[in-house]
Amino acid sequence: MANPGKARDEFIEANGLRFHYREWGDTRTKHALVMLHGYAETSEVWNDMAIDLAREFRVIALDQRGYGQSDRAADLDYSRSRQVEDLEAIIEHLGLRSVTLIGHSMGGANAICYAAEHPEMVTALIVVETAPEVLRSGIENVRRLLATGDSFGSLDEAVDAFRPYLPYASVEQIERRVRGSFTVNDDGLYVWDFDPSFRDPSVRPPDPDPGQRRVADLWDYADRIQCPTMIVRGSETDMLTPEAIQRLHRRIAGSRVSLIEDAGHHVPTDQPASLALNVREFLQSIAAI
Repeated sequence: MANPGKARDEFIEANGLRFHYREWGDTRTKHALVMLHGYAETSEVWNDMAIDLAREFRVIALDQRGYGQSDRAADLDYSRSRQVEDLEAIIEHLGLRSVTLIGHSMGGANAICYAAEHPEMVTALIVVETAPEVLRSGIENVRRLLATGDSFGSLDEAVDAFRPYLPYASVEQIERRVRGSFTVNDDGLYVWDFDPSFRDPSVRPPDPDPGQRRVADLWDYADRIQCPTMIVRGSETDMLTPEAIQRLHRRIAGSRVSLIEDAGHHVPTDQPASLALNVREFLQSIAAI
């Protein structure tokens, strides 16, 4: 078996696009922890957590369409419906028989929809800083982060720009986040590693077709979750209210809520070790039932 702590970069074709994913652990296992990053992130945001959890699990962290080394969508279709269809095709192509889904923010919403539509495949669900209702203040902070600059001359320059938006992360954690959000171009500049349309408010996505409306109501999908679920919230989040988390907790039967101290919205960056510990304890608890 390959070194479980060493990431392997792999590619797979699905829905007319080429997707990149990072993988740790034993590839012979037909069950995997599949990690879905949030908006303006890439699969590398999960690196520390994945190395930790790969001691016990096969772990796959996906660059969703338009992010990292995955293809951009020529038609700018980055709807939740299309992202869920991508996940369906990728899991099928990988030949997985079951999955544990771990999603942050946007990735958590995609995980909820997949779990609701494929209860036979999902053995556990962990959603991090995800709820159908979010605060405008949190959205505005993400927009301000994306507006800090088109490019940066060095890693340190980018870290300095990120620091005000990640007050609970160490310098090392911010550096990891920067490396997972940028790529270095031919001029040696750090540029955002996702479709430029995500930063352009003038770009309008295509109108959804009727089939895409099936994932419009996240509350409806939460009601349909059947697997053991853990809802994770950062203690200092600016994106979710405690009331929104409690409402989601009530809508997902049998779910539990985990609070990560000294973490804002970006829990995988702020406190990866605490998050990994919570995930491990949760998975161990349901395995013992």
